[in-house]
Amino acid sequence: MLLFTIHTTVANSNDISTDIVSSYKLLPEEGIVKVSKDITFFNNNTDTKYWRGYYSNYNYYLPEGAMNIKARDNENPIVFKISPDGYYVFNFNQKVWYEENYTFNIDYELEINRNTAVFSLNEYGDNIEVTLEVPSDFDTQIGRDDYKIEDKKYSSVYIFEKGQKWDKSCIVNSVRVSPRLTLKDTAHLTERDVDVEVRYWEGEEEWAQDIMQTTVESLTLLEDKWGIAYPAKYNVTITQANLTETGGYGGYNQGRNGIWLLYTSNHGILIHELAHYWTRACNFDQLWMDEGYADLYSYLILSEIEPEEAVSRRNRFLDKYNNLKYQYDYPLSDWDTPESIDGSTEEYVDFGYKKAFSLTLTLYETTGIDTLQEMNQLFVNYGDDIDNLDYLKIVDSVSNQDTSFIKTFIYA
Repeated sequence: MLLFTIHTTVANSNDISTDIVSSYKLLPEEGIVKVSKDITFFNNNTDTKYWRGYYSNYNYYLPEGAMNIKARDNENPIVFKISPDGYYVFNFNQKVWYEENYTFNIDYELEINRNTAVFSLNEYGDNIEVTLEVPSDFDTQIGRDDYKIEDKKYSSVYIFEKGQKWDKSCIVNSVRVSPRLTLKDTAHLTERDVDVEVRYWEGEEEWAQDIMQTTVESLTLLEDKWGIAYPAKYNVTITQANLTETGGYGGYNQGRNGIWLLYTSNHGILIHELAHYWTRACNFDQLWMDEGYADLYSYLILSEIEPEEAVSRRNRFLDKYNNLKYQYDYPLSDWDTPESIDGSTEEYVDFGYKKAFSLTLTLYETTGIDTLQEMNQLFVNYGDDIDNLDYLKIVDSVSNQDTSFIKTFIYA
Protein backbone atom coordinates (compact mmCIF):
# COMPACT_ATOMS: atom_id res chain seq x y z
CA MET A 1 0.00 0.00 0.00
CA LEU A 2 1.43 3.37 -1.01
CA LEU A 3 1.69 6.34 1.32
CA PHE A 4 1.30 9.67 -0.50
CA THR A 5 2.50 12.96 0.96
CA ILE A 6 1.17 16.16 -0.52
CA HIS A 7 3.14 19.44 -0.56
CA THR A 8 1.31 22.74 -0.87
CA THR A 9 3.69 23.70 -3.69
CA VAL A 10 1.85 21.28 -5.97
CA ALA A 11 -1.60 21.74 -4.45
CA ASN A 12 -2.98 23.27 -7.66
CA SER A 13 -2.83 19.84 -9.32
CA ASN A 14 -6.15 18.32 -10.34
CA ASP A 15 -5.13 15.25 -8.33
CA ILE A 16 -5.78 16.93 -4.98
CA SER A 17 -7.30 20.23 -3.88
CA THR A 18 -7.94 22.22 -0.73
CA ASP A 19 -10.67 24.55 0.44
CA ILE A 20 -9.46 26.95 3.14
CA VAL A 21 -11.42 29.39 5.29
CA SER A 22 -9.03 31.66 7.21
CA SER A 23 -9.86 34.25 9.83
CA TYR A 24 -7.49 36.80 11.37
CA LYS A 25 -8.60 38.76 14.42
CA LEU A 26 -6.54 41.60 15.88
CA LEU A 27 -6.68 41.57 19.69
CA PRO A 28 -4.49 44.48 20.78
CA GLU A 29 -5.19 44.23 24.50
CA GLU A 30 -3.88 40.65 24.41
CA GLY A 31 -0.98 41.63 22.13
CA ILE A 32 -1.84 39.06 19.48
CA VAL A 33 -3.46 38.37 16.14
CA LYS A 34 -5.52 35.22 16.50
CA VAL A 35 -5.50 33.12 13.32
CA SER A 36 -7.79 30.19 12.56
CA LYS A 37 -7.82 28.07 9.39
CA ASP A 38 -10.40 25.45 8.47
CA ILE A 39 -8.83 23.24 5.80
CA THR A 40 -10.68 20.65 3.74
CA PHE A 41 -8.42 18.31 1.78
CA PHE A 42 -9.85 16.49 -1.27
CA ASN A 43 -8.24 13.38 -2.76
CA ASN A 44 -8.98 13.17 -6.50
CA ASN A 45 -5.78 11.34 -7.39
CA THR A 46 -6.66 8.43 -9.68
CA ASP A 47 -3.39 6.74 -8.72
CA THR A 48 -5.04 6.03 -5.38
CA LYS A 49 -8.15 4.57 -7.01
CA TYR A 50 -9.26 1.04 -6.18
CA TRP A 51 -7.54 1.18 -2.76
CA ARG A 52 -4.06 1.53 -4.28
CA GLY A 53 -3.06 4.25 -1.86
CA TYR A 54 -4.16 7.12 0.32
CA TYR A 55 -3.05 10.43 1.79
CA SER A 56 -2.28 10.69 5.48
CA ASN A 57 -0.64 14.09 5.97
CA TYR A 58 -0.59 17.64 4.68
CA ASN A 59 2.28 20.11 4.44
CA TYR A 60 1.64 23.80 5.08
CA TYR A 61 3.76 26.89 5.65
CA LEU A 62 3.04 29.02 8.71
CA PRO A 63 4.56 32.49 9.08
CA GLU A 64 7.75 32.99 11.04
CA GLY A 65 6.83 33.86 14.60
CA ALA A 66 3.66 31.76 14.72
CA MET A 67 3.11 30.65 18.31
CA ASN A 68 0.67 28.56 20.37
CA ILE A 69 0.02 26.39 17.32
CA LYS A 70 -2.80 23.89 17.67
CA ALA A 71 -4.38 21.51 15.17
CA ARG A 72 -7.39 19.22 15.44
CA ASP A 73 -10.20 17.66 13.49
CA ASN A 74 -13.77 17.32 14.75
CA GLU A 75 -12.81 14.76 17.37
CA ASN A 76 -9.14 14.79 18.28
CA PRO A 77 -5.94 16.83 18.27
CA ILE A 78 -3.68 16.39 15.22
CA VAL A 79 0.01 15.61 15.60
CA PHE A 80 2.33 17.90 13.63
CA LYS A 81 6.01 18.77 13.32
CA ILE A 82 8.15 21.30 11.46
CA SER A 83 10.32 19.99 8.65
CA PRO A 84 13.96 21.00 7.95
CA ASP A 85 12.64 22.99 4.95
CA GLY A 86 10.46 25.17 7.18
CA TYR A 87 6.97 23.85 6.47
CA TYR A 88 4.74 22.07 8.97
CA VAL A 89 3.65 18.46 8.47
CA PHE A 90 0.15 17.78 9.82
CA ASN A 91 -0.65 14.09 10.25
CA PHE A 92 -4.27 13.19 9.58
CA ASN A 93 -6.20 11.09 12.08
CA GLN A 94 -7.57 9.00 9.23
CA LYS A 95 -6.58 7.77 5.78
CA VAL A 96 -7.98 9.81 2.90
CA TRP A 97 -8.82 7.42 0.06
CA TYR A 98 -9.77 8.29 -3.52
CA GLU A 99 -12.76 10.67 -3.75
CA GLU A 100 -12.76 11.19 0.02
CA ASN A 101 -12.02 14.41 1.91
CA TYR A 102 -10.78 15.36 5.33
CA THR A 103 -11.39 18.58 7.29
CA PHE A 104 -9.21 19.86 10.09
CA ASN A 105 -8.40 23.15 11.82
CA ILE A 106 -5.16 25.01 12.53
CA ASP A 107 -5.03 27.78 15.15
CA TYR A 108 -2.04 29.96 15.94
CA GLU A 109 -1.19 33.43 17.21
CA LEU A 110 1.07 36.24 15.99
CA GLU A 111 2.62 38.65 18.46
CA ILE A 112 1.93 42.39 18.04
CA ASN A 113 2.28 45.53 20.10
CA ARG A 114 -0.64 47.17 21.83
CA ASN A 115 -0.96 50.04 19.35
CA THR A 116 0.87 48.73 16.28
CA ALA A 117 0.51 45.53 14.32
CA VAL A 118 2.45 44.33 11.29
CA PHE A 119 1.80 40.80 10.07
CA SER A 120 1.19 38.75 6.94
CA LEU A 121 -1.84 37.04 5.52
CA ASN A 122 -0.20 33.76 4.48
CA GLU A 123 -2.46 31.66 2.28
CA TYR A 124 -1.72 28.55 0.23
CA GLY A 125 -4.44 26.47 -1.40
CA ASP A 126 -6.96 26.30 -4.22
CA ASN A 127 -10.18 27.86 -2.96
CA ILE A 128 -9.52 30.36 -0.21
CA GLU A 129 -11.74 32.70 1.79
CA VAL A 130 -10.13 35.18 4.17
CA THR A 131 -11.55 37.55 6.77
CA LEU A 132 -9.56 40.07 8.78
CA GLU A 133 -11.18 41.79 11.77
CA VAL A 134 -9.59 44.83 13.39
CA PRO A 135 -10.88 47.24 16.04
CA SER A 136 -12.56 50.28 14.53
CA ASP A 137 -10.06 52.70 16.13
CA PHE A 138 -7.16 51.15 14.15
CA ASP A 139 -5.98 52.63 10.85
CA THR A 140 -5.33 49.63 8.60
CA GLN A 141 -3.38 49.39 5.35
CA ILE A 142 -3.42 46.10 3.39
CA GLY A 143 -1.03 45.09 0.61
CA ARG A 144 -3.88 44.36 -1.83
CA ASP A 145 -7.22 45.98 -2.50
CA ASP A 146 -9.51 43.18 -3.72
CA TYR A 147 -11.61 43.05 -0.56
CA LYS A 148 -14.88 44.41 0.73
CA ILE A 149 -15.41 45.94 4.17
CA GLU A 150 -18.16 45.19 6.65
CA ASP A 151 -18.40 47.70 9.50
CA LYS A 152 -19.50 46.42 12.89
CA LYS A 153 -20.14 48.39 16.07
CA TYR A 154 -16.61 48.12 17.40
CA SER A 155 -14.64 46.67 14.50
CA SER A 156 -14.16 46.53 10.75
CA VAL A 157 -14.06 43.24 8.85
CA TYR A 158 -12.09 42.97 5.61
CA ILE A 159 -13.44 40.14 3.45
CA PHE A 160 -11.57 38.39 0.64
CA GLU A 161 -14.09 36.17 -1.10
CA LYS A 162 -13.41 32.70 -2.44
CA GLY A 163 -11.92 32.40 -5.91
CA GLN A 164 -9.31 35.16 -5.55
CA LYS A 165 -5.68 34.40 -6.28
CA TRP A 166 -3.20 34.08 -3.40
CA ASP A 167 0.26 33.59 -4.89
CA LYS A 168 2.20 35.53 -2.25
CA SER A 169 1.84 36.73 1.31
CA CYS A 170 -0.01 39.99 1.93
CA ILE A 171 1.31 42.50 4.47
CA VAL A 172 -1.07 44.16 6.91
CA ASN A 173 -0.07 47.40 8.66
CA SER A 174 -2.48 48.42 11.39
CA VAL A 175 -2.03 51.13 13.99
CA ARG A 176 -4.15 52.74 16.67
CA VAL A 177 -3.57 56.48 16.43
CA SER A 178 -3.27 57.65 20.02
CA PRO A 179 -1.52 60.49 21.91
CA ARG A 180 2.23 60.16 21.57
CA LEU A 181 4.77 60.06 24.36
CA THR A 182 8.18 61.74 24.07
CA LEU A 183 11.71 60.48 24.68
CA LYS A 184 14.50 63.10 24.85
CA ASP A 185 18.29 62.99 24.60
CA THR A 186 21.16 65.07 23.19
CA ALA A 187 23.67 64.40 20.44
CA HIS A 188 27.01 66.09 21.22
CA LEU A 189 28.20 67.08 17.75
CA THR A 190 31.18 68.97 16.35
CA GLU A 191 29.89 72.53 16.50
CA ARG A 192 26.95 72.28 18.89
CA ASP A 193 24.72 70.01 20.90
CA VAL A 194 21.61 68.88 19.05
CA ASP A 195 18.53 67.93 21.04
CA VAL A 196 16.74 64.81 19.81
CA GLU A 197 13.10 64.02 20.52
CA VAL A 198 11.43 60.74 19.61
CA ARG A 199 7.62 60.85 19.66
CA TYR A 200 6.03 57.41 19.93
CA TRP A 201 2.80 55.65 20.74
CA GLU A 202 2.19 54.09 24.14
CA GLY A 203 3.54 50.58 24.23
CA GLU A 204 6.35 51.39 21.77
CA GLU A 205 9.02 52.28 24.34
CA GLU A 206 11.47 49.69 23.00
CA TRP A 207 11.06 51.14 19.48
CA ALA A 208 11.68 54.65 20.81
CA GLN A 209 14.83 53.66 22.71
CA ASP A 210 16.23 51.91 19.64
CA ILE A 211 15.49 54.88 17.36
CA MET A 212 17.05 57.29 19.85
CA GLN A 213 20.25 55.28 20.20
CA THR A 214 20.62 54.87 16.44
CA THR A 215 19.92 58.55 15.79
CA VAL A 216 22.49 59.88 18.27
CA GLU A 217 25.16 57.48 17.00
CA SER A 218 24.35 58.12 13.33
CA LEU A 219 24.47 61.92 13.59
CA THR A 220 28.07 61.74 14.81
CA LEU A 221 29.03 59.32 12.03
CA LEU A 222 27.25 61.40 9.38
CA GLU A 223 29.33 64.44 10.32
CA ASP A 224 32.48 62.34 9.98
CA LYS A 225 31.56 60.73 6.64
CA TRP A 226 30.27 63.93 5.02
CA GLY A 227 33.20 65.98 6.29
CA ILE A 228 30.64 68.65 7.23
CA ALA A 229 29.24 69.52 10.66
CA TYR A 230 25.52 69.07 11.23
CA PRO A 231 24.23 71.81 8.90
CA ALA A 232 20.67 72.42 10.10
CA LYS A 233 19.87 75.32 12.44
CA TYR A 234 17.26 73.34 14.33
CA ASN A 235 17.08 70.21 16.48
CA VAL A 236 15.88 66.75 15.44
CA THR A 237 12.39 65.40 16.06
CA ILE A 238 11.37 61.90 14.97
CA THR A 239 7.71 60.92 15.03
CA GLN A 240 6.48 57.34 14.87
CA ALA A 241 3.94 57.38 12.02
CA ASN A 242 1.61 55.24 9.96
CA LEU A 243 1.51 54.80 6.17
CA THR A 244 -1.01 57.59 5.70
CA GLU A 245 1.25 60.07 7.51
CA THR A 246 4.32 59.07 5.48
CA GLY A 247 2.48 59.01 2.14
CA GLY A 248 3.31 55.34 1.64
CA TYR A 249 7.06 55.92 2.06
CA GLY A 250 9.18 54.41 4.82
CA GLY A 251 10.05 57.85 6.12
CA TYR A 252 9.64 61.52 5.33
CA ASN A 253 11.98 64.35 6.36
CA GLN A 254 9.98 67.56 6.77
CA GLY A 255 12.87 69.78 7.78
CA ARG A 256 11.99 71.85 10.85
CA ASN A 257 8.87 69.75 11.36
CA GLY A 258 11.06 66.71 11.84
CA ILE A 259 11.17 63.20 10.45
CA TRP A 260 8.03 61.13 10.19
CA LEU A 261 9.16 57.52 10.37
CA LEU A 262 6.99 54.54 9.55
CA TYR A 263 6.80 52.38 12.67
CA THR A 264 8.04 49.36 10.69
CA SER A 265 11.02 51.11 9.10
CA ASN A 266 14.51 49.75 9.64
CA HIS A 267 17.70 51.61 10.58
CA GLY A 268 18.65 52.12 6.94
CA ILE A 269 15.54 54.22 6.33
CA LEU A 270 16.09 56.21 9.54
CA ILE A 271 19.68 57.02 8.54
CA HIS A 272 18.51 57.90 5.01
CA GLU A 273 16.16 60.51 6.48
CA LEU A 274 18.86 61.88 8.80
CA ALA A 275 21.23 62.17 5.81
CA HIS A 276 18.75 64.54 4.17
CA TYR A 277 19.85 67.26 6.62
CA TRP A 278 23.15 67.17 4.72
CA THR A 279 21.77 66.66 1.19
CA ARG A 280 19.57 69.74 1.60
CA ALA A 281 22.59 71.80 2.60
CA CYS A 282 24.36 70.78 -0.62
CA ASN A 283 22.17 72.94 -2.92
CA PHE A 284 21.11 69.91 -4.97
CA ASP A 285 18.55 70.83 -7.62
CA GLN A 286 18.04 67.28 -8.89
CA LEU A 287 16.06 64.58 -7.08
CA TRP A 288 18.58 61.87 -7.93
CA MET A 289 21.31 63.79 -6.10
CA ASP A 290 19.17 64.26 -3.00
CA GLU A 291 18.07 60.62 -2.80
CA GLY A 292 21.19 59.00 -4.22
CA TYR A 293 23.47 60.66 -1.68
CA ALA A 294 21.05 59.90 1.19
CA ASP A 295 21.15 56.20 0.29
CA LEU A 296 24.91 56.22 -0.22
CA TYR A 297 25.51 57.69 3.24
CA SER A 298 22.98 55.28 4.73
CA TYR A 299 25.18 52.51 3.38
CA LEU A 300 28.36 54.11 4.73
CA ILE A 301 26.90 54.60 8.22
CA LEU A 302 25.40 51.11 8.33
CA SER A 303 28.84 49.79 7.38
CA GLU A 304 30.05 51.18 10.72
CA ILE A 305 27.20 50.10 13.01
CA GLU A 306 25.66 47.07 11.24
CA PRO A 307 28.18 45.86 8.63
CA GLU A 308 26.28 42.69 7.68
CA GLU A 309 23.05 44.64 7.15
CA ALA A 310 24.97 47.24 5.11
CA VAL A 311 26.21 44.58 2.69
CA SER A 312 22.79 42.95 2.53
CA ARG A 313 21.07 46.28 1.87
CA ARG A 314 23.61 47.25 -0.82
CA ASN A 315 23.16 43.92 -2.58
CA ARG A 316 19.36 44.14 -2.40
CA PHE A 317 19.44 47.62 -3.91
CA LEU A 318 21.75 46.63 -6.75
CA ASP A 319 19.78 43.46 -7.48
CA LYS A 320 16.57 45.47 -7.57
CA TYR A 321 18.16 48.00 -9.93
CA ASN A 322 19.27 45.28 -12.33
CA ASN A 323 15.93 43.46 -12.15
CA LEU A 324 13.89 46.60 -12.90
CA LYS A 325 16.28 48.12 -15.44
CA TYR A 326 14.83 46.46 -18.52
CA GLN A 327 11.32 47.67 -17.71
CA TYR A 328 11.92 51.15 -16.31
CA ASP A 329 15.36 52.35 -17.42
CA TYR A 330 14.69 56.07 -17.69
CA PRO A 331 17.43 58.73 -17.36
CA LEU A 332 17.84 60.11 -13.85
CA SER A 333 17.44 63.63 -15.25
CA ASP A 334 13.77 62.71 -15.86
CA TRP A 335 13.12 61.13 -12.46
CA ASP A 336 10.46 62.54 -10.18
CA THR A 337 8.34 61.16 -7.33
CA PRO A 338 4.69 61.67 -6.40
CA GLU A 339 3.62 62.98 -2.98
CA SER A 340 2.41 59.49 -2.12
CA ILE A 341 2.95 56.10 -3.71
CA ASP A 342 0.70 53.11 -4.25
CA GLY A 343 0.85 49.76 -6.01
CA SER A 344 0.66 51.35 -9.47
CA THR A 345 3.68 53.65 -8.97
CA GLU A 346 5.80 51.80 -6.42
CA GLU A 347 8.15 49.99 -8.82
CA TYR A 348 8.60 53.01 -11.09
CA VAL A 349 9.56 55.20 -8.13
CA ASP A 350 11.71 52.48 -6.57
CA PHE A 351 13.76 52.09 -9.75
CA GLY A 352 14.80 55.75 -9.52
CA TYR A 353 16.04 55.28 -5.97
CA LYS A 354 18.01 52.20 -6.91
CA LYS A 355 19.54 53.79 -10.03
CA ALA A 356 20.55 56.90 -8.06
CA PHE A 357 22.16 54.71 -5.41
CA SER A 358 24.01 52.72 -8.06
CA LEU A 359 25.43 55.98 -9.45
CA THR A 360 26.59 57.39 -6.10
CA LEU A 361 27.98 54.04 -4.95
CA THR A 362 29.98 53.75 -8.17
CA LEU A 363 31.28 57.29 -7.64
CA TYR A 364 32.32 56.44 -4.07
CA GLU A 365 34.06 53.24 -5.15
CA THR A 366 35.80 55.10 -8.00
CA THR A 367 37.00 58.20 -6.16
CA GLY A 368 37.04 57.33 -2.43
CA ILE A 369 35.67 59.10 0.63
CA ASP A 370 38.28 61.91 0.70
CA THR A 371 37.38 63.04 -2.83
CA LEU A 372 33.68 62.86 -1.99
CA GLN A 373 34.26 65.14 0.98
CA GLU A 374 36.05 67.67 -1.23
CA MET A 375 33.02 67.65 -3.52
CA ASN A 376 30.69 68.04 -0.54
CA GLN A 377 32.49 71.22 0.53
CA LEU A 378 32.05 72.64 -2.96
CA PHE A 379 28.37 71.66 -3.01
CA VAL A 380 27.68 73.40 0.31
CA ASN A 381 29.54 76.57 -0.70
CA TYR A 382 28.26 76.73 -4.28
CA GLY A 383 25.81 79.52 -3.54
CA ASP A 384 23.24 78.48 -6.14
CA ASP A 385 21.13 75.48 -7.09
CA ILE A 386 23.25 72.68 -8.54
CA ASP A 387 21.82 71.20 -11.74
CA ASN A 388 23.25 68.27 -13.71
CA LEU A 389 25.80 70.38 -15.61
CA ASP A 390 26.95 72.11 -12.42
CA TYR A 391 27.34 68.74 -10.76
CA LEU A 392 29.48 67.34 -13.58
CA LYS A 393 31.74 70.41 -13.49
CA ILE A 394 32.28 70.09 -9.73
CA VAL A 395 33.10 66.39 -10.00
CA ASP A 396 35.56 67.03 -12.85
CA SER A 397 37.23 69.83 -10.87
CA VAL A 398 38.02 67.50 -7.96
CA SER A 399 38.41 63.97 -9.28
CA ASN A 400 41.33 62.70 -11.34
CA GLN A 401 39.49 59.43 -12.06
CA ASP A 402 37.36 58.56 -15.08
CA THR A 403 33.84 59.56 -14.05
CA SER A 404 32.25 59.56 -17.50
CA PHE A 405 29.81 56.89 -16.28
CA ILE A 406 27.89 59.64 -14.49
CA LYS A 407 26.57 61.04 -17.78
CA THR A 408 25.26 57.59 -18.72
CA PHE A 409 23.26 57.37 -15.50
CA ILE A 410 21.90 60.92 -15.83
CA TYR A 411 21.07 61.08 -19.53
CA ALA A 412 20.74 57.52 -20.83
